[in-house]
Amino acid sequence: MLKEILMLTWKKIFRVNWIQSILVAFTLGLCLYFILFTGNPSEGVNKFGSLFGLLAVLLSGGLVFDEFDSRQIDPLLSRKKKAVFFWGKYLAVWLLVVGAFFLLLICSLLSLEIKAQIAIFPDILEGLVHGLLVSTYYFALGFLFACFLRGAMNFAAVLLLQVATVVIYIYKGWAEELLKSGQLISVNPKSLVALAFVPEWITLKSWHVAYALFLTAVFLLASFALFKSKGLRNNLIPQNTEKNSYLLRLKDLRKTFREGPLTRQKKEALSGVNFSIKAGRLTGFLGPNGAGKTTTIRIILGFLKPDSGQIEYYSKAERGGTSASLNIGYMQENASLYPFLSVREIFELVARNDGLSRAEAGEKSLEMASMLNLNEYLDSRIKSLSKGTRQKVALGVAVIGQPDFLIFDEPYTGLDPIIMHEVRNLILELRARGITIFLSSHLLPEVERVCEEIVLINKGKIICGGEIDRLKTSWQIFQAIKGNPELGRKLGQLIGEELNGKSFNYLAGLHLENLLQDEKLRNELETIPVPDVEKIFLESVVNASGDEQVISSDF
Repeated sequence: MLKEILMLTWKKIFRVNWIQSILVAFTLGLCLYFILFTGNPSEGVNKFGSLFGLLAVLLSGGLVFDEFDSRQIDPLLSRKKKAVFFWGKYLAVWLLVVGAFFLLLICSLLSLEIKAQIAIFPDILEGLVHGLLVSTYYFALGFLFACFLRGAMNFAAVLLLQVATVVIYIYKGWAEELLKSGQLISVNPKSLVALAFVPEWITLKSWHVAYALFLTAVFLLASFALFKSKGLRNNLIPQNTEKNSYLLRLKDLRKTFREGPLTRQKKEALSGVNFSIKAGRLTGFLGPNGAGKTTTIRIILGFLKPDSGQIEYYSKAERGGTSASLNIGYMQENASLYPFLSVREIFELVARNDGLSRAEAGEKSLEMASMLNLNEYLDSRIKSLSKGTRQKVALGVAVIGQPDFLIFDEPYTGLDPIIMHEVRNLILELRARGITIFLSSHLLPEVERVCEEIVLINKGKIICGGEIDRLKTSWQIFQAIKGNPELGRKLGQLIGEELNGKSFNYLAGLHLENLLQDEKLRNELETIPVPDVEKIFLESVVNASGDEQVISSDF
């Protein structure tokens, strides 16, 4: 998989960051010119060697923070929480730097051999080693900034640190003191700070090299910690209890975001979310905008950390199967995929991430393209596709490799009727295979067509949920009681509950099967039309009475 991440990063650099690539090529060409066509080859190495570090910083811009911010990396990290994504990105740029210095080394040898100046090769070699050391240090610092700064802002941050340090040292008179008195080669606070932010002052003295490598390792580990906090977190807690029909149980999830100046304002996104997802079922996740749907999904995927609560999962091993981990396929809203990849490349990348061989990944890509009628687009880059076609590609990315659990966040966004029909049929086919699917959508008729159960969330709380047919019956009973208080009193006596004046959400959380034995109630229900999911949604969300929210114990 490391090779795939290396190739992914190089494709992004050369297909997207082409301005930075041109700058690197120009600098490399200028350096080669001095080596090959001037009388002093070492001049090119000494003048331009350390520039490759700054250019590597420029190349790394957009490789980490931007991908998390745009959520392009999410469909990959949702499948497998692999550290190879970080190390592949880091190595991809660093290997370009090493490759540049290796090319300079070869060209230097050729030039010196032709010019009969081989005696100065040790000086050139020393310059190349120094340049590689400084470049590696620069890149480690720049990559750290790339983990929390957008685009080329990491390059600007590195330059700002360096310029600020030089200005302060010149203003204080420390620069002349360090450079002329020789204090730079001794260990003292001023030299340590100067070397940390002005790498050009680093020499090949043993403690300079050790100090530079130590700081490089610190920056690298800090970068990995940031990357891990963004995408390698796992909020799922495996359970080894008795066999059951559940795949996930969410218990008292709470999440508060801080907003406004100095993040002083608090916004509670989740206020104790509790529900379960049954294995092999298609569950709809409904709620108005801002209800907490996306926050819940991103906590399940591990992209957000809850303030409290936990998510228990029961893998196939715990339910009597063979797999001991949960493989999640994720289709996000707006199909945020790598735009510079082709359809074939993104399919093969995800399949390889799932552990398939390159040959198997190629076969799966062709199968998925055929299933989604994407054969003609296989070699087209994603950025050139229409919105509906990109949605189909995003669906294929989620499904390829047959994950245990699928999460679809607004899969019907921007689809025309024909593509919507194709997507619906594929979702129904996946349901027929027994794959667990969790689907969030605002298109209630589509939810009713494909889902077996629904969960309704509003203002960060689960307010209603269960099998759709049972909720429809609960809605009919609610309407019957609302129009006939005497019936409500009678039914309340049967189950020992006061039903009059209660909200629909309250009734939906009760076991009302025994009430259906009442002949009068059955006759009353025959006069009440069966509701659709939209009516249930409106009654549950819009007309909710407030705190009377009960979820049945088996939900």
